[in-house]
Amino acid sequence: MQPGLRVALVAEAAGGGVAVHLVDLIRELAARGVEVHLVVPLGDRLDDRILTDAAIRCCASVTRVPMYRSVSWRDMLSFVSVFRALWKIQPHVVHAHSSKAGVLARLCFGRWKKVYTPHAVYTLNPWLAPGAKRFYGSIERWFGNWLSDRIIAVSDDEARHLQTGLRIDASRITTIYNGVPGFSRLARETAREALGLRADAFVVGLVGRFEFQKGIDRFVDIARRVATRCGDAVQFALAGQGDIEAATGMPVDALPSNIHVIGALPDARRFFCAFDVFALPSRYEGFPYVYLEAIATGVPIVTTRVAGADAFVSTSGVGLVVDNSDDMTEFADAITTIYESSPLRDRMVANCAATARRFTAEGMVARTLAVYRQAMTGSRE
Repeated sequence: MQPGLRVALVAEAAGGGVAVHLVDLIRELAARGVEVHLVVPLGDRLDDRILTDAAIRCCASVTRVPMYRSVSWRDMLSFVSVFRALWKIQPHVVHAHSSKAGVLARLCFGRWKKVYTPHAVYTLNPWLAPGAKRFYGSIERWFGNWLSDRIIAVSDDEARHLQTGLRIDASRITTIYNGVPGFSRLARETAREALGLRADAFVVGLVGRFEFQKGIDRFVDIARRVATRCGDAVQFALAGQGDIEAATGMPVDALPSNIHVIGALPDARRFFCAFDVFALPSRYEGFPYVYLEAIATGVPIVTTRVAGADAFVSTSGVGLVVDNSDDMTEFADAITTIYESSPLRDRMVANCAATARRFTAEGMVARTLAVYRQAMTGSRE
C-alpha cells in the first residue's frame, strides 16, 4: 500500500496504447492506496472506449483541459490550463505521458517531482526529416536533462535512443516494459462470428490507429502479396479508428477483397483470439501494447523491426521480425511461412503462454511506483 501518495497523470494523446497504459496505472495505483488524479484533453483525443467510466471512477479527480496534437500558439493556453490543474491538485509526483503532455507538464513549476514516459519518443521515427529530428531531439534533450526527475522508457531500444541518440543523462532513465492485466476473452468461434470472419480461414489481424505510423498502407500491400500466393485461404482483419482512406491512400471499395475493415472495437483485446497471426507493420514504436495482448491470447506476431521487436518477439520465439522497409516482400513471406508450417505456429503459440506470464500490469506498476519513490528521494539507483 502507498497511502498518502498523490499522483497526477497527464496525457494529451489519451487513446490507443497510451490510454490502455493509463487505465492499467489508474487501477493498479488506486488498488495500492495511491490518490490518482487525471489530467486529459477535451474532445476526441480521449478514447472513452478505453478510458471507461469504470476506470475514471478510480480517480480522485479528472480534469479535462484544452490540449492539441499539433504545435501552435494554442499551446500557451494549454500550458496555463495544465498548470492551474496541477497547482490545484498539488501532487507529489506528476507523471506525463507522450510528447505534448511531456512538454506542457514538465514546464509547470511546483514542489512536485516530474516523471515522463514518451511512449515512443518522436525521434525514433526513421522517416522524420533531419531538420525535424534535430529540432525535436533538442527539445527532448533539454527537457530530459533539465526538467525531468525520471524518464521511463518502455523498451531497452527506446532507452538506448534516449541515452545515445538524444544524449540524456542515463541516470535519469529507467526501462519498464508494459504489462497487461488478466482479461476475459471470447471463444474463437464467437469472436470470428462477431467480426464477420470465416470460421475456416487463416486470419491475419491488425488492431491499431489508422495512421501513417502504424503502417496501415503497408498492411494493404501485405494482403495483396499474400493473396497472390495463398488465394482467399488467408484473410486480413483491420480494426481501429481513424480515417482509413487517408491511412491507406485509397477508397475503401478499392481495398483488396481479402481485407475486412472492422473499425473500432470496445476492449479490442477480447477479440484477438479470432486471429491466427497478429501483424504489426509499424514504422516506429516504443514498445507496442498489442505485442502483449497478442501473446496473452496465444497469437504469434509478425512485426517490422521497431523498438522492442528483436528483444521481445525474436528472443522469446513468439513470432518473426522483418526489416522496417516499405517493401513488404519479406513481411508477406513471413506470414506465408507461418501459414504453411503448423509445427512452427504451434511452437510460437506455446512460447506465447510462457512469455505472457512475465509481462503483467501488476509488475509494471510496482516498478513504476519504485521510480516515483526514487524521484521523491533523489535516488539514481
